[in-house]
Amino acid sequence: MAIKIEKGGWILIFILGVSLVGYALGKYGVLDLSKYGLKPGASARSDVKVDPSKPLDVAAKETNQVRVRVNIWVGCVGGLVANGGLDTADGSIYAGQGLKVTFKIIDNWTDGAAALATNNVDVMLTTADVWAKDFGQFQEKGVGARAFYMVDWSRGADGVIGKQGINSIEDLAGKTVAFAPYTPSHFLLWNGLKASGLSTEQRNEIFNKAVHTNDGIEPATMFAQQKVDAAVAWDPDMSDAVSKRPGSKKIYDTRVANRLIADVLVVGDRFAASSPATVVKFIQGWLKGVEFIEQNPSRAYNLIGTIKDFNIPSDLAKTMLGGVKLANYVDNQQFFGTAGTDSDYANIFRMAQDMYRELRLIKHTSDPEESVDRRYLAQLAGQTEFTSAPAEPPITYKEPAKNAVPIATERRAIYFDPNSAKMGLDSRAVVDEVGEFMRLYENTVVDIDGNTDSTGSRMLNMDLSKQRADAVKQYLIEKYHFPAERMRTAGNGPDKPLDTNDTPEGREKNRRTDIKVYPNPAKS
Repeated sequence: MAIKIEKGGWILIFILGVSLVGYALGKYGVLDLSKYGLKPGASARSDVKVDPSKPLDVAAKETNQVRVRVNIWVGCVGGLVANGGLDTADGSIYAGQGLKVTFKIIDNWTDGAAALATNNVDVMLTTADVWAKDFGQFQEKGVGARAFYMVDWSRGADGVIGKQGINSIEDLAGKTVAFAPYTPSHFLLWNGLKASGLSTEQRNEIFNKAVHTNDGIEPATMFAQQKVDAAVAWDPDMSDAVSKRPGSKKIYDTRVANRLIADVLVVGDRFAASSPATVVKFIQGWLKGVEFIEQNPSRAYNLIGTIKDFNIPSDLAKTMLGGVKLANYVDNQQFFGTAGTDSDYANIFRMAQDMYRELRLIKHTSDPEESVDRRYLAQLAGQTEFTSAPAEPPITYKEPAKNAVPIATERRAIYFDPNSAKMGLDSRAVVDEVGEFMRLYENTVVDIDGNTDSTGSRMLNMDLSKQRADAVKQYLIEKYHFPAERMRTAGNGPDKPLDTNDTPEGREKNRRTDIKVYPNPAKS
């Protein structure tokens, strides 16, 4: 039997249809309905903005529930131990604080950011480098969020491995590398290639030939199966892959690049505005969880192994924790620094923004200060249980063996005044790039070799090239406070040319400073 719809009915159906389409377009960010005063239920846009310059209102009544995005990564165990599992267990640290914390496992990095943007979680575990991308994209969509806590440093858990014959970053030229794009693995590879002696064309070729994977485990599997020449992977899969492929080796990892990859927690503006005291309690409990792990490691490993769906057995947790430095309160203070200082966080954030701007995943770069909120940590200042925790001891340096192969060799054109060891103003920017690299790859020893063309007296050139290498070293000591024993200098004069001295172009190539980077042989 046919149903007759009157004229008014058709109008109603039309209005409902337009409304549903508009809702869908607004929900997925295709159409900005806020301009028309409309707010779809799962909109990524936030009408709440937090001002980190204002004092926290920790006396306000607020929720005791916190939803946290994590991936299956051992760095988040401070929070899991404090919680007694993915959900708050009776008798746990968080339960004692009156908190109900739910850890949601979202392994995909993009999905994790989307969960925070759409208010499906309140706090997100990520890395400082990936956060640089997410923050840029959040800014474009009107989503407010800020990093507020450092979880850990990766100290050997991430690395680049290569088949037999690949001994340095430069040896990756023309090879096929597997890695997970837009993750810390991507940043580790990009940063290493940029700091190497490879040309822009060679670096682009490596990325164009690369095999993209969904995570850091698959590259290790592909490498072990000899499907790729090199891989960026995570431990323990990384070390296992090297053991299965004869002659292969780890080229460099985050034990060498020990200030490059750090996990951080990010809180959305909605939650931060409504529940600041809860965020402070959450940090406090996490720090207590870290202390428990440090004081009772065996009990912590067993607890981690019992967490259903986290899938990290106790013995694997012990192995994986050997590749990270869980952050305490002092680590957090040093990492974030104070407003306006050149902190480790700001350094990583800026470099990662450069990468994602280069990849055209973000349109603009931002001041790192806009992306961080130190007020929650500041609330814990003066609590002796945290502020008295010792920082890491300084790294000691040892000379590499005479036959050691550098992991990277940069050839820099550093210009000096004629017949002088005084650097030109433009060349200080070049040396600053070297300094930034040395800061990220703190656990390295660096050779600085001065070279000249063959014009003039060889004896004078030998002496002048050594003076210029010493001038570069002194600049790095004075500006970056690197210990003198970390750097060795040499003057080669005209004895190690790269090109002919018979042409102006060749002579220009020969007038250079070579920066050779070695893993620090000293145990630290």
